[in-house]
Amino acid sequence: MFFVEAHYHRNPDKVPQQIRYISHREERLPSGERRELFGIGDRYKALRGDEKAIEKAFAEDSKGLRRPAYFRFILTVDNPTAERFARLDGVATERAIRDAIQKAFRGAARDVQGVFAIHQHGGHDRPSHPHVHALLSPRLQNGAPIHFSPRGIQRVRERWEVEVLRALQSQERRFVRRQQERELAPLTPLRLRETRSRQPLLPFDRERRLRRLGLNTIVFLRARPSRKLGKLAGRTGDAALRFLDRAMEMNRDPERAARRFSLRLLSRAMPSPMRNALWLVRGIASIGIRQR
Repeated sequence: MFFVEAHYHRNPDKVPQQIRYISHREERLPSGERRELFGIGDRYKALRGDEKAIEKAFAEDSKGLRRPAYFRFILTVDNPTAERFARLDGVATERAIRDAIQKAFRGAARDVQGVFAIHQHGGHDRPSHPHVHALLSPRLQNGAPIHFSPRGIQRVRERWEVEVLRALQSQERRFVRRQQERELAPLTPLRLRETRSRQPLLPFDRERRLRRLGLNTIVFLRARPSRKLGKLAGRTGDAALRFLDRAMEMNRDPERAARRFSLRLLSRAMPSPMRNALWLVRGIASIGIRQR
């Protein structure tokens, strides 16, 4: 069971003594060392570790109050939780406790401010018990005097238990990931890939890239459907395909191409009726003859 003890007094002269006590005057702390003082609230967080500045801030908060109340909290954990903390290192334990105490006061007693120190020593027949000594300012962050009812102290205890377990679980997950011996072994043996040398890159051939007409393109352009597509594309496309057809025919059979060219020039000089009759006769004569 988690334990939270709360006391208060109204003597401003006892505040510096209590601050020094929770910082470096508890048992099992070597001479000359001190525990770091952490802050609750933005104002005291900025004074982290500065004992003199913290004492001055408490004195300033006491001004103007007729009977200032200084609440001191002692927050501990139970034995099972202490055993779980014992598996972690000191840094992880301190981080978990620090986050838990700040969230507990922020959630259960909003606007309170003050300082706290984390102690990790144990006791008689028990493992190291992380616990917190907290001293709260007599004023809230909004300047109002502090007040704690028994119900408010109970809310702090309940929130303290929730936040400690939550922070502890988070640190335990991080601790498990850091353990090298907990690495998962593969179900099947890993096969090492053979190292292959990189294939040399082919040189970039700019002339080959600029070449656009291939064998398939020429065959398509020579087919009769291409001539129909050229007529559908317009006079410019049809003329271009006709010029390409004549150029390829010149390369294949220069003599036949010359005869057709001469006949075409001669037909243009004839009158229109004679030219039509000539091409009609040539069309009838070519029926059934396979052009090569």
